[in-house]
Amino acid sequence: MKASSGDQGSPPCFLRFPRPVRVVSGAEAELKCVVLGEPPPVVVWEKGGQQLAASERLSFLADGAEHGLLLSTALPTDAGVYVCRARNAAGEAYAAAAVTVLEPPASEPEPQPAERPLPPPGSGEGAPVFLTGPRSQWVLRGVEVVLTCRAGGLPEPTLYWEKDGMALDEVWDSSHFALEPGRAEEGPGASLALRILAARLPDSGVYVCHARNAHGHAQAGALLQVHQPPESPPSDPDEAPAPVVEPLKCAPKTFWVNEGKHAKFRCYVMGKPEPEIEWHWEGRPLLPDRRRLMYRDRDGGFVLKVLYCQAKDRGLYVCAARNSAGQTLSAVQLHVKEPRLRFTRPLQDVEGREHGIAVLECKVPNSRIPTAWFREDQRLLPCRKYEQIEEGTVRRLIIHRLKADDDGVYLCEMRGRVRTVANVTVKGPILKRLPRKLDVLEGENAVLLVETLEAGVEGRWSRDGEELPVICQSSSGHMHALVLPGVTREDAGEVTFSLGNSRTTTLLRVKCVKHSPPGPPVSAEMFKGHKNTVLLTWKPPDPAPETPFIYRLERQEVGSEDWIQCFSIEKAGAVEVPGDCVPSEGDYRFRICTVSGHGRSPHVVFHGSAHLVPTARLVAGLEDVQVYNGEDAVFSLDLSTIIQGTWFLNGEELKSNEPEGQVEPGALRYRMEQKGLQHRLILHAVKHQDSGALVGFSCPGVQDSAALTIQESPVHILSPQDKVSLTFTTSDRVVLTCELSRVDFPATWYKDGQKVEESELLVVKMDGRKHRLILPEAKVQDSGEFECRTEGVSAFFGVTVQDPPVHIVEPREHVFVHAITSECVMLACEVDREDAPVCWYKDGQEVEESDFVVLENEGPHRRLVLPATQPSDGGEFQCVAGDERAYFTVTITDVSSWIVYPSGKVYVAAVRLERVVLTCELCRPWAEVRWTKNGEEVVESPALLLQKEDTVRRLVLPSVQLEDSGEYLCEIDDESASFTLTVTESYQSQDSSNNNPELCVLLKKPKTRRLWSHFPPWRRTAGTE
Repeated sequence: MKASSGDQGSPPCFLRFPRPVRVVSGAEAELKCVVLGEPPPVVVWEKGGQQLAASERLSFLADGAEHGLLLSTALPTDAGVYVCRARNAAGEAYAAAAVTVLEPPASEPEPQPAERPLPPPGSGEGAPVFLTGPRSQWVLRGVEVVLTCRAGGLPEPTLYWEKDGMALDEVWDSSHFALEPGRAEEGPGASLALRILAARLPDSGVYVCHARNAHGHAQAGALLQVHQPPESPPSDPDEAPAPVVEPLKCAPKTFWVNEGKHAKFRCYVMGKPEPEIEWHWEGRPLLPDRRRLMYRDRDGGFVLKVLYCQAKDRGLYVCAARNSAGQTLSAVQLHVKEPRLRFTRPLQDVEGREHGIAVLECKVPNSRIPTAWFREDQRLLPCRKYEQIEEGTVRRLIIHRLKADDDGVYLCEMRGRVRTVANVTVKGPILKRLPRKLDVLEGENAVLLVETLEAGVEGRWSRDGEELPVICQSSSGHMHALVLPGVTREDAGEVTFSLGNSRTTTLLRVKCVKHSPPGPPVSAEMFKGHKNTVLLTWKPPDPAPETPFIYRLERQEVGSEDWIQCFSIEKAGAVEVPGDCVPSEGDYRFRICTVSGHGRSPHVVFHGSAHLVPTARLVAGLEDVQVYNGEDAVFSLDLSTIIQGTWFLNGEELKSNEPEGQVEPGALRYRMEQKGLQHRLILHAVKHQDSGALVGFSCPGVQDSAALTIQESPVHILSPQDKVSLTFTTSDRVVLTCELSRVDFPATWYKDGQKVEESELLVVKMDGRKHRLILPEAKVQDSGEFECRTEGVSAFFGVTVQDPPVHIVEPREHVFVHAITSECVMLACEVDREDAPVCWYKDGQEVEESDFVVLENEGPHRRLVLPATQPSDGGEFQCVAGDERAYFTVTITDVSSWIVYPSGKVYVAAVRLERVVLTCELCRPWAEVRWTKNGEEVVESPALLLQKEDTVRRLVLPSVQLEDSGEYLCEIDDESASFTLTVTESYQSQDSSNNNPELCVLLKKPKTRRLWSHFPPWRRTAGTE
């Protein structure tokens, strides 16, 4: 038996609203809509509050539930808002759309007025220029703050202020700030002071003063930081009490992070006045430091980021938000998962003086374990600055010539990214350095802060070696700020703060172009409707945005300052707002804006207000429920508005203070849910004695009820009684068996809620009481939850199919590869299965194939090939197969010279018919050379032999002739070795003090030791194949 309340029939309801139309004058305009109702409604069209009648240019179309208006030869006077009104005995509804009639393009272009000429030089007119800019300030909470700026220009510029890119009236109430224009006697130009009354913590931010006139725009910014006073009790009795972390009312969320990874917590809080935020850890307030970053992201969320988490970082993190209206908390329990392989002795924090040294030391479990050193995310290679020492299991990093930018977090990393972390503090004139890099979107504000040891000192800000304007620099006590409002690509570069011989540097990167937000909607109008509704109409922005956009409608109760979002609409035209959309009876105002990926337009407020009353009606009522013994019974209904209601069971009200409960101890358990417009009551595991129970629901304006019936299941499951979890390997045969109490009783198999279909890969069999599902060759995609379902009962099987584990055959040890630029390097890894997938990583980042990196698969062999290496190709490579990894360290040396010997010009004297050998040694055995004589390439013959042996190249003249005299060159790339050969008939001394003839023939320089392995001449290889 089902009881319900409501009128007979159903009121009109629009399934498709008419869409706005833009046509050229003289063209045809058509509006269409679909409206349903019982009985079918009568549809009329109106404009300007008057019902329209058919004419030669105006006709009405009707086809079942589809209705239309056709306007032929549209004229400019036809433009406006057209309303489609539908009525029947059960009610009334209407929808509206705008028709825009555009003028046709002119046949001939009209003459355009001449552009206003630019003012001639010396006329005195020009773009605004700031004479004095605002100064950054660091103040305590409750202090009055005054920011002033003065700008010159002709005509005199208009000044206005923004906070963090938003207008002041969008950020604060008018009672919190005051704008004070300057007086003429105070000096030339226009001035405007911003006075903030009793500064609050959320007032911290970047304040920008804009100056604009007909010739241009200028801006100057300053940073305001508001800090909590050190004393705990507030001196002002009206001031809110200091934040206190109250006991949590519910269990906190749990978050796991691997040791050495980052943990990021985000808290999004709204309120008016804007809430103040504090982070707590284990009940103690947190302050930002090297490993704990606190900031506000672009979406307005408050972020706490814990870098390189260690075991000591675990605990309860709480975000506490408060304002004058109250306080709220959000908590997360952080767990740090420690690796099985750990450092025997971790790093310890160290301090060092500027220009001195700092020593970091740790111990690894095994002396053969390789390690790498990092400063935050930058890999440190051994050099004079960073001396790296390995002594048995001890790993030591010595940082020489400390400077301010060496201050930070350092890591020592073992295989498997197991890390130990320590802070290095550099004592010097600069206490707080700049970040290593700062990414800012084009058009946003960039703020850089430096704290110095001494107060009142003068530092120097520069970008790429050039000093920055004084207008954007501020100092107060120990703090020094650089504020760059509305950055452009020209502001990018290396920004440095210098104080004597100490300096700190950051790389300022300006990302992409910040597009302008869309324009606001136009022609916004409000029409008071009938029966507790209001009709809002508008037209699209002009010009229309280039990117996709929506309209966001907001409401405000008269007398309140808060605007609440109603809904978003994709198309311009009209929307009907019923009383069901408001939480309480009252007079409401509405405003609308355009929103796209580039931002939000200013709001447009609809003129006037409307009185609305929330009402509820039944959209989908309760239905009688029939279930089997032991199943859950679900009763649900949908209302037309979000409203609280009360559930009843057999006339007894169910408690609503807890979502789950029992009618009485040991009796029926239930759970109540409300999601938007839908209300649900779930009765858990109903029994035979619950059959016939009456479920009711009541709220203002709605009462409904339904009955519960328990059906007897004709069969029950003998086995399995509980859910079965099974694990298989690919290609295994999987058999799932369900035994019923009756012979040949039908049952159906399901996988992940979907009925299975028989095929060669999935077979269903029934043998008496037993029902089987067979997978002849299981695959990974066969994993899931299988269900054997029959009348009112089911058996469940959790099946997991895994690939067999993959093992790396070679290499088993860490491989080190040394090569020079332009060499081909190949890293090879052999796995035990030909179809096993592997991934290659370099310095922790997955490697993708490109023109510079080739990935090869051949049987069980996996190769990474660098065809022509550069120094930047060096690093730590890993071949990852399943849970196993092969490690490779590649070092690329930049070769400055190919020719090892000779280093200078060689002179050779010989007698005709003697054997002469010219020798050149190279740094690489596969390098090719070119021999020339007097500028022409030589040709090998019996009288001239060219020989190649390892790294040695020779030109041999077995029986030299007089015509062989000349200049010989051994050339490679842009280098050459020069030999000057002089052949005579016999030795003739020209020096009387030396009568002994001498033959000068260069045979070969003694061989130097080479550490290069004998690999093929085109590649360097690591690993085995």
